[in-house]
Amino acid sequence: MRCDTCLHNIPAFLPSPITPPAESSPVSILNTAVTILRSQSLALSHLTDLYLADPETQNQYVTSIQLMHNALLTGGKIVLTGMGKSGKIADKLVATMNSLGIHAATLHPCDALHGDLGVLRPADVLVMITSSGNTPELNQLLPYLPAGLPRICLTCTPNSPLGRGSAAVLSAHLPGSLLERAIYGVPAPTTSTTACLAVGDAVCITLSEIITAEQEERKKNFGRWHPGGAIGNDYKKDEQRPMPVQDVMVPWTDVSLVDSTADELEILRAAAGRLWVCVGKEKLVKAHELGKSSYQAAGVAIDILRRVGPTDEVATVGQGEIVLVVKDMNNIIGVYQGK
Repeated sequence: MRCDTCLHNIPAFLPSPITPPAESSPVSILNTAVTILRSQSLALSHLTDLYLADPETQNQYVTSIQLMHNALLTGGKIVLTGMGKSGKIADKLVATMNSLGIHAATLHPCDALHGDLGVLRPADVLVMITSSGNTPELNQLLPYLPAGLPRICLTCTPNSPLGRGSAAVLSAHLPGSLLERAIYGVPAPTTSTTACLAVGDAVCITLSEIITAEQEERKKNFGRWHPGGAIGNDYKKDEQRPMPVQDVMVPWTDVSLVDSTADELEILRAAAGRLWVCVGKEKLVKAHELGKSSYQAAGVAIDILRRVGPTDEVATVGQGEIVLVVKDMNNIIGVYQGK
């Protein structure tokens, strides 16, 4: 029933609907969303099981990573290509690789036939992304690729013409029940693109960890290559945030300990290759301050030094102040001097 009072309350600036409201109920709309989200989740779960249990999939993945790593080690790059949605995935993966310091570039198959083949170098490796494994534009490209160029196929159909003709296959295989046509009757890329993108992301992170083993170094590099936006701001905050004392202190095991009765030569020997010398468990001496007479070096009595717990921040230490880092008030684990 029409309510004229309610209609009068609608603000005048709201546009009138051009088409009538959809017939679908909220329940039907949400059911569709849940179906798609559940299918995507099941697709990723299937891929996880595949990479956990299938030896052929595992071997092909390792071979693919080795081919890409070898290309990077010899001054080459990773070139990714694909048509349609696969081309969009190539763009995203290249952006991720570059942000991780991995030299990568995209190559559109059609543009390749009109001059862009020049982007390929003998030391490169080519990754062809194709859900079907039989994309016509990629097949047309094959006769014109440089001889000996390693080729990898990222595909939902490993046993396909492009898959079989590649040096290695990155499998994004999905059972028929998880393909788009079976889920909602239309082969519009959803689960297949999710599968290819997820495997591609795994490749990016794997290569990044191989190239730079230390996580802290990877974090620093990632921050340096993202100077703008939210990531850049977070990186700048991390750079400005003081590190915990235990990360910058000299471990007590690296401090030379000598008896208070030690002679000058013994103290000098103990100082070799060390930053600090502890004399008689009573006085800390900077190794580089030991001169012609070790007893003339300025030392600091341990019992007057401030003590901080291992979780304290460097910001709590005064500039130039020497502190002992402790687990408790009696268990020294390191020494730190603020700058």
